[in-house]
Amino acid sequence: MMLNIKHSLRFKLIIGFFTIAVPLVGLLLYNNYYASNTIREQVADSNKNSMILYSHQIEAALNKETNFLYNIAVEDPNIAALSQLLNDPDEYYLAKSRILNTLTRYHRFDNSVDLQFIYSVQKQDLFNTPIKTQSYEELQSIKTTIEKLVKEVRPDSVYFREWKAIEYSPHKYALIRLVDTGDDFYLGAFVELENLMIPLDLIHLEDGFASFVGKQGELITNTAAIGPQRLNTSLASESNEVYQVVKKNERKYIVVMNQIQGTDVILSAFVPESQMLKNLYHFRRGIILISIAALIILMIYLVYLNDIFLKPMNNLVRGMRRIKHGDWNTRLQPSKSKEFAIIDETFNSMASEIHELKISVYEEQIKAHKAELKHLQLQINPHFLLNSINIVYNLAEIKNYSVIQLMCMNLVKYFRFTTKTNQIAVTIAEEMEHMESYIKIQQVRFPERVTYDIHITDGAEKAAIPPLLIQPFIENAIKYGFDFMDHPFHISIHIELLVDGQMEIVIWDNGNGFPSNVLEQLQAGCFMENQKGEHLGIANVQYRLKHIFGQKTSLAFDNAPDAGARIRIVLPFRTVEQFTSF
Repeated sequence: MMLNIKHSLRFKLIIGFFTIAVPLVGLLLYNNYYASNTIREQVADSNKNSMILYSHQIEAALNKETNFLYNIAVEDPNIAALSQLLNDPDEYYLAKSRILNTLTRYHRFDNSVDLQFIYSVQKQDLFNTPIKTQSYEELQSIKTTIEKLVKEVRPDSVYFREWKAIEYSPHKYALIRLVDTGDDFYLGAFVELENLMIPLDLIHLEDGFASFVGKQGELITNTAAIGPQRLNTSLASESNEVYQVVKKNERKYIVVMNQIQGTDVILSAFVPESQMLKNLYHFRRGIILISIAALIILMIYLVYLNDIFLKPMNNLVRGMRRIKHGDWNTRLQPSKSKEFAIIDETFNSMASEIHELKISVYEEQIKAHKAELKHLQLQINPHFLLNSINIVYNLAEIKNYSVIQLMCMNLVKYFRFTTKTNQIAVTIAEEMEHMESYIKIQQVRFPERVTYDIHITDGAEKAAIPPLLIQPFIENAIKYGFDFMDHPFHISIHIELLVDGQMEIVIWDNGNGFPSNVLEQLQAGCFMENQKGEHLGIANVQYRLKHIFGQKTSLAFDNAPDAGARIRIVLPFRTVEQFTSF
């Protein structure tokens, strides 16, 4: 049966919301738009003029420095003589000193440039006027930045045409200009942007700030002021009176910019919107009165909605949280609201059905997991079986019955162990007995060419591990590491208990070791079988370790020094009884 729309929760909320919000929002929008927009335009225009004025001052100072560099490059005889004194160290040094004295005298009373430098392309020699810094680290970063630039710059670089911003330390930038003297020498000037920053009291920014902006709109001074936001640099021309608005931490700034000619930086001013609107007392008084009245109405309306909306909603949220934390017995009480009564009834029904479904899914997953582990245990290399039968056949041809008996006994032990599908865990002692059977079969196959040793610390022989955990690594060692070397191929297995309830199994040999590309893949965790099926055993071990022990185990590969491959397995110490309880 359809609900009466006048009695629905949605209708009541919509009517109440529009009754309060529409008049209030309309009045606030009108007041704010009319008053605030007028003040923004006035403040933006005033600060734009200040930006233009200070930009011209910066341009004049930079142009003066550029002209000085060109003049000294052409007129100073010491610079002209440098190229002729490259092979005379003493005269070359004296010429450098005279040039630096000339630069220092010129800028003795001029703080617009921080330092000047000269670079010899042929000798890769950089010398400069004193660097004004507050720390040795900053001095070194400035010198390193200039040296790197002049060594990499080309004659057609933009650094020879205009002042370019460059980062010389984290979040610290400077302007650099180069002049080519024509004799494989570069003259240059370095200006820290922080020293060009306009004083805030000069342009009346109050709580605002000024900053230099890069070509992409990013701040290169006061970099943390607005975070990663970028400005629209197309608004930086003198003829453009449009301002931008940026927001940082709930605070809005009015931004005006002006391009500094002859450079790739833009001067910008950020004025807090709150400072511009602080004199709008009458508008604020009206807004406060309206807000108080709206708050009273909202509180009355909230009390009315509490019983029909907030309480049922809170009950629903609490019920969903209990379900999320696994309390599937949670049920909701019927609500007075018709909509919430339907929701509560549906919630209770869904919780019951999901609980039953979850139990069924868990049971199916456990069955599938057990079946998958048994399947992994049964994976037998058919080549090993065929090779073993072939060895027995060859021994029978030469009537070596004692070796045939030894071979058959070890094969019986080997396949009896590998076909125990009902065991989820075996002791270390059982696993090592199986490993001895396997290695003895290989010793029959390669007489006097394979040796081994097994070392187990006290107590470790009772530890339990998944069956056939170690065999894939022994097989790989013989298959890939064994070669007909001058000395026998030796396999070592060391098993010991660690202090934190863990057990360590280390397997290594004296063979060829892992190839570099294979070792890189194994160390990166690429245990999945490749197209030739060569890593099936390793993937099998890694899969079983992950599903049995989770994150409490680790499998590492490397090449031992002056030896072959080495595998290290760390897993929790468990007994066979503990395995069956997990």
